Amino acid sequence: MYRRTVLGTLAVSFGVVLGGCARSSVDGTVASNETPLVFSHESATQATSAGVRIVIEVTIEHDGTEPITLEERVPRITCAFLNDSGETLYQSGRKLVDPIEVGDTTTMEFSLAVNVDDVTRYELRSKWADE
Repeated sequence: MYRRTVLGTLAVSFGVVLGGCARSSVDGTVASNETPLVFSHESATQATSAGVRIVIEVTIEHDGTEPITLEERVPRITCAFLNDSGETLYQSGRKLVDPIEVGDTTTMEFSLAVNVDDVTRYELRSKWADE
């Protein structure tokens, strides 16, 4: 009896984990970029104890000619999570917090843990923010 309970619990747990990871990623693009930053990005779907979340990992490279010191203008990067019809389900943004020299890279992460099943793609945008 004990053995069946353990095996049943393991089978259900394994099914939940696989069900939460059925879609391993969503597609994304850089929709607009007003800055000298270049973006590479990838997404992953992760199972958590509370359900599933989508994580967008962004690597940012400064491809301009002058360092970004953050004294005058600050880049703001946003990530919008969209559904099939292009409706924004959630959007978050972050400003660069450290200066970045020409040729240097930094990373950012955006995540979503609600309405995950409705997300079909994401869009990144970069613009100059007023300080």
